[in-house]
Amino acid sequence: MSIFSGFPELPNPEETAFCKINEVYCCGNVRYGNISTFTNSTKNHPKINVTKDLHHHRLSDENISMYVDVEDNLLKKITSVWYKQGFVEALSVAADPNVNRDSKTLAITASYALKVANLFTALRYFMQPHLKDIGPKIVSKYSRTRNWGSAPVKCIAWHPHTTKIALATADDNVRVYCSEVSFVSTLKCKAQGHVSSLSWRPYSASEIAVGCEQGVIVWTVDPNSMFTKPSSSNAVVLKRAGHSPVTDVSWSPNGDLLISCCGADTSMLVWDVAMETAIPLRRVAGGGIVFARWSLTANKIFAATSSIIFRVWDTQSWTPERWCARGCRVVAACWGPKDVVLFAAKGEPIVYALNNTGLMNGAKTSKAQPVLDVTKVELSSGDLVGGPILDMCWDPSGRYLALLFEESHIIAVFSTTQLMMQLSVTPCCFITGIENEVPSTLAFQHNFTDGACLTIAWSSGRIQHFPIIYTDGY
Repeated sequence: MSIFSGFPELPNPEETAFCKINEVYCCGNVRYGNISTFTNSTKNHPKINVTKDLHHHRLSDENISMYVDVEDNLLKKITSVWYKQGFVEALSVAADPNVNRDSKTLAITASYALKVANLFTALRYFMQPHLKDIGPKIVSKYSRTRNWGSAPVKCIAWHPHTTKIALATADDNVRVYCSEVSFVSTLKCKAQGHVSSLSWRPYSASEIAVGCEQGVIVWTVDPNSMFTKPSSSNAVVLKRAGHSPVTDVSWSPNGDLLISCCGADTSMLVWDVAMETAIPLRRVAGGGIVFARWSLTANKIFAATSSIIFRVWDTQSWTPERWCARGCRVVAACWGPKDVVLFAAKGEPIVYALNNTGLMNGAKTSKAQPVLDVTKVELSSGDLVGGPILDMCWDPSGRYLALLFEESHIIAVFSTTQLMMQLSVTPCCFITGIENEVPSTLAFQHNFTDGACLTIAWSSGRIQHFPIIYTDGY
């Protein structure tokens, strides 16, 4: 029997779910309902609704011409293209007879050099297939956000200690909303393009890392400042040759180290932000490092590659334990209490668990245990739920697990309990959008004291806070 048979029924089309309180699934009218009818736990949360008409979309890369104004001379054209798009594109301009009409010798030399460069590029792609995709294509391929390239909200991140949330929107601005102030800070600089991930620095009220195409941008946003658009002088750009675009950034729970990952780089960089230096953690097999997750105690790091290989690093000795997923790469992972990590492979409806006994203990026969089967089923309402997992997140207390599916518009939330060395996963509730909304991305609030609060970014730009409240006496 499917685990989804134990879930409460979906609300009817005129209603939507607002929260769950002590096992009571609270629903109300889509148009007139309000969460304050049921609870005041999110009363002071920022009210957010990012719509597509609030910002200007970036021009797609296909619309960026590699040619510059015809008034410029040949040298300026080549230099400009080299600066914006790289050496190979500059060779293409120099070898193009329609552009280079002044120097046939240069055109012939550039054409031969271009052939040699293409030969080496083809050989490099043969040896390292994960490098075939470039720029935003890499981010789009490995992003856990549904339709990352066109979604109004690309990623969200809650501050670990305060009711403050950051959103990266389709225009690559990062907007910071806080319960304590009414204004919204907007972070934007020239280097901040194709934003992939966000991470607040623990034990700091003002620092947030932004992963983007050029590298990592660490912003310092004064919480007491009235400036809604901090200048680029508040930002530090961390970049390294061959480490772009950055597909994931993650601060350690202690706030002392920052890790950045790039799907085209086999090294995971550990940054000392104050010194603006990085130490690469490199292993040859597995391809590029797609994302990394710190354990809650900061003693381990789960690192997923672009292949079936993933590694669990011990941060005391900085040595990895190598594992292999079944069939395809790991698409999502999250840590819980007692050093338990859950993960899912792309295209599979199974959640696996690795506990502390199978990590760094030299037990070569240890295997990841399947703890949840979410094979796609059709509900009595006719809606489909389950199937391959796109993303998942575990609330900090380890009580609730939320799953986002590739082929379903329904979010499934499960209750989780750790008994001895076993993880029990049971049904909790479904969360659906309004009308034709589909979920883009999600995250649990870190400092929610009444239970757990799941924040969802919907395809319409609407941001929903869904609290799951339980009392001590229940």
